[in-house]
Amino acid sequence: MLNNDATQDTAKLTSFSKVDHVESIEIVKKESFKSKISAYFIKYPKMKPILISIGIFLLLLISVTSVLGFKTYKTINEIKDKASVLQAKSLETYNLFKTQNLPAVQENLYQIDKELAETKDIYSELVFYSYVPFAKNYYNDGLHAFNAAQSSLSAGKKSIDAITPYADVLGFSGEGSFTGGTTEDRLKVILETLDKIAPILDDIANDLKTVESELALINPERYPETLKEFEVRSNILKVQELSSGAVLALTEFRPVIEELPSVAGAGGARKKYLILFQNDNELRPTGGFLTAYAVINVENGKVEAESSNDIYELDQKFTKKIPIPKELGRYLTTEKYWHLRDMNVSPDLKLSMDVFFENYSTVPNEAKEVDGIITVDTHFLTNLMRVLGPVEVPGYGTFSAENDPRCDCPQIIYILSEIITRPTPYLRNDRKGILGPLMRSLLTKAYTAPKQTWPELFQTGFDSIQNRHAQFYFIDEKAQAAAELANVAGRMIPPEDGTDFLAIINANLGGAKSNLFIDYDVVQTVSTPENGMLEKTVEITYRNTHKADNCNLEAGKLCLNSTLRDWTRLYVPEGSELLTSQGFLEDAKTYTENGFTVIDGFFTLEPMATAKLKFVYKVPYADNENYKVAIWKQAGIEQFETLIDVTGGQEKIMVQKDTTYETIF
Repeated sequence: MLNNDATQDTAKLTSFSKVDHVESIEIVKKESFKSKISAYFIKYPKMKPILISIGIFLLLLISVTSVLGFKTYKTINEIKDKASVLQAKSLETYNLFKTQNLPAVQENLYQIDKELAETKDIYSELVFYSYVPFAKNYYNDGLHAFNAAQSSLSAGKKSIDAITPYADVLGFSGEGSFTGGTTEDRLKVILETLDKIAPILDDIANDLKTVESELALINPERYPETLKEFEVRSNILKVQELSSGAVLALTEFRPVIEELPSVAGAGGARKKYLILFQNDNELRPTGGFLTAYAVINVENGKVEAESSNDIYELDQKFTKKIPIPKELGRYLTTEKYWHLRDMNVSPDLKLSMDVFFENYSTVPNEAKEVDGIITVDTHFLTNLMRVLGPVEVPGYGTFSAENDPRCDCPQIIYILSEIITRPTPYLRNDRKGILGPLMRSLLTKAYTAPKQTWPELFQTGFDSIQNRHAQFYFIDEKAQAAAELANVAGRMIPPEDGTDFLAIINANLGGAKSNLFIDYDVVQTVSTPENGMLEKTVEITYRNTHKADNCNLEAGKLCLNSTLRDWTRLYVPEGSELLTSQGFLEDAKTYTENGFTVIDGFFTLEPMATAKLKFVYKVPYADNENYKVAIWKQAGIEQFETLIDVTGGQEKIMVQKDTTYETIF
């Protein structure tokens, strides 16, 4: 036991001795370091305060960075929470607007305004970043984004406030200013008060200009293309583009608001218009064969039909013998002279109506002092009837938009064709005079429709005008200019330099009403420009999906579908060069017309068959990085699909109205 105790004591002494030895070494090292520092400061006495200052600065920097990091993290989380609330409230507001709940929309907008202001206050707590060279640009971008959002919200609130007085007549929930009286009374008051909207539009325009200027100060190049699969730079560019477009749209919209009361006969200043019914089932350049016409009077927004008749009756009274234009006469071989019914040769409505109206004005016993021409097609009538329901037309029966199995088309289309087209063994007077009575019945039903249907009715009318199923031509220059600004005048304007353009214009010059059963799709293949020109291939495939009708006049049957004889023109940028063409019965012709190069030809299409046209041509084009094409939709057609292949990258789009497509080569 003694030996063991002695051994343990010896071990302890050895252990203590080792610890003391290590500690003594550390003490020696520290003393040595201190002595070296002291010696350094003795040798360089001026460095002591400098090094001490650096040390203090580093300590402060570490401390401040820690505080800033915590502050930034805390602030960003607060902003994220606020952003989630704002996003949810914005989506709720959008859905409320779609359900026409105007009071709730107004309330939400003011709540969003409050939340946005609070979020901006939180963001301003990061103001210290505005003094940090690298970070200040991003901090300032955030301020610009907040300023743009607040100005955008201000424009939205003013817009809602502006339409609040019209809530009732527009079908919104809430108390408007026109809850009493008939629909005609309310339309009259609206027209009389539209001038009050002009100053509000100026305020809204100023807000949108602020949005545009604030967003313009954000440089998209500072940001990555994507961040965690979220597209950053492209979205910034898109918002900037939309902002500029909104300012431009409102600027262009202002003259339309100013001219609308005059066009609608406000203040008792009655307007007279010539209505031309274009049968798009027999497609012509401006939208359809000019089948019938009517004269209407508009006063304080109320429309009254004065007269209507068959276009052939009008041509009977047109005594001028004008040789048929060379281009039209090449294919419309049954005619020697140019009739009023065939004068819509140009797809540009104004150019066609300039010619038509000049010659119409020479017809005796017809309304001369008209203020303009409005064209409508079967799509326009059918779309209105889908909203209003079946319409009773005295003397002609009931019309509806329901499908008719006899043609697999809307019933109104079949019945109109029955009345207008089917041959009879007896003389039928005023067979196309139905346009006037039909319009009267439609207007009566629209005026008496419950206010709940007005939003859909307005939207349907707006969409029909956007898609060129209704077009406007005015004699007054200011009214015409406003219509052109609103793109409701059917103008075909040459493209800007550096932009491709395509308009496919078809004219049925002998094929009954076969366009009712014909559709087509387009493939555009584009190569990279070389020496200021790009090569392009356009392929158009036409399909007639219905069997042929018995078109023998002696059979007395309704002839809707037969062999289509189609005059086809492609309007492309001026200076384009046609290389090859396939599908026309003769070689394609090219010429210049109104700032375009035109590729012109003729083909036929049998029922239950297809036809294909193919064109290869070069287009003047200088931009080697970006491709941009404006696709112009012919009036009278519903839509067509086009596949665009740009150097191998393919995308399908549906063209329902004028469409601009952009991509990179």
